[in-house]
Amino acid sequence: MDNKLHKFISSTVSYHDFREAVNIARKLNCGIEISRFGRLIDIEDDFEKNKKEYKAILADFENEVTLHGFFSNLNIAAKDPLIAQISKKRYYQSLELASEFDVRTVVFHTCYNNLLKHKQYQQMFFLKNIEFYKEFVKNFEDLGIMVTIENVHEPNPEFIRNLVAAVNSPNLGTTIDIGHCNLHSELKPSDWIREYGIMLKHMHFHNNYKDEDSHSSLKRGSIDIKEILKTLKELHLYPTITFEIFEKDDLFESVDYFSQLCQELEIEHC
Repeated sequence: MDNKLHKFISSTVSYHDFREAVNIARKLNCGIEISRFGRLIDIEDDFEKNKKEYKAILADFENEVTLHGFFSNLNIAAKDPLIAQISKKRYYQSLELASEFDVRTVVFHTCYNNLLKHKQYQQMFFLKNIEFYKEFVKNFEDLGIMVTIENVHEPNPEFIRNLVAAVNSPNLGTTIDIGHCNLHSELKPSDWIREYGIMLKHMHFHNNYKDEDSHSSLKRGSIDIKEILKTLKELHLYPTITFEIFEKDDLFESVDYFSQLCQELEIEHC
């Protein structure tokens, strides 16, 4: 990886119109992060059809591709074996998509429930995740793809940092979602960056006012984007960055604002 911040947009900007999302990525000269592959209500019937359609759309796309793995209602550490089974199936389907679309990075949630304050649950969840990822990540090592684990409800970096350290694979790193940090953590995104250090491989950029997960423009919210970029520069970290912003106008505004800040701080990006 060169010493530049590589930009991606999330396909969520197009509300399941993947062709439109790819066209927007072209206009912005960004990579594309495939998110919410197809519609979950139809995923069993349409998985192969959607895979062919997405691949055809990407055939002449010249920029890089990342993938957001399945996450809705999943729990690989569930006590109910059927829930764990279908969760693992979705994770392995994400692996299949990553291989099919020649992606460089895949993002997964932990699906950790921060409302459960039982130490026994927390320990069980941690150990089950270690057990799963030790086997799961081997597939990505063979393919040369980076797996990253994203914070959602986690109040601090401890769980994900310790999980990545315990699995100890060169192909397992972390994703920081700065909007989720703002909602669920007392620590600033820059604190998360410092905690992860070289474990940090990918980031999701969007903003909010600590009231809802609005995925708003970088210019509308209480997150200090400039401070985050300063921290990355100070630590010489160059994660890939996806603008996970839902509205098209907000996205264009955010990419422009991001470029302005990078220019001001003399940070190279592409």
